[in-house]
Amino acid sequence: MDKKKKIIEKLSVTEKENLLKNFLPFLSKGRFVNVATCSLERMPNVAPKLVARIEKNIIYIIDYVLGKTYLNLKENPRVSVSFIDEKTLTGYQLNGTVDILEEGEEFEKFSDEFQSIKTSFTVERILLNIRSGEKASPLEFGLPEKFLILKIKIIEIVEISSSGNLKSKLAL
Repeated sequence: MDKKKKIIEKLSVTEKENLLKNFLPFLSKGRFVNVATCSLERMPNVAPKLVARIEKNIIYIIDYVLGKTYLNLKENPRVSVSFIDEKTLTGYQLNGTVDILEEGEEFEKFSDEFQSIKTSFTVERILLNIRSGEKASPLEFGLPEKFLILKIKIIEIVEISSSGNLKSKLAL
């Protein structure tokens, strides 16, 4: 089997300032992404999480389950966020470190934003069900009140082409 070579590039100052700009369609508010974590015992976990906002090299993700992802990040603050561009079949892996926001001024800013996302999500789900003629259970329309914010500082972006080639950009 042919081993694929990983190309590693350093980013310029301008590229660092606009690090996540190219990913706005995939990281827009209210979109779901896969978040991978690992416990200290090396047990992996991947779960869908909700994007709240992106700023320069930081992604704010809402965790409203407070399960294994949360427990893993308390032990090991490293994370990988992944998604795919379905048009080009290019996958992306954004690797970084996490600060967990559970209270305080920065957390409070997201409380209203989360309510807005929940409302938009609920309206979209209702409209989708009306258009499709399907009936969703009431549980599908709401998101929990208790949540926390994962503030992820991206340090590496890995692009995975449809041919399997890897290209890594370090944002250090």
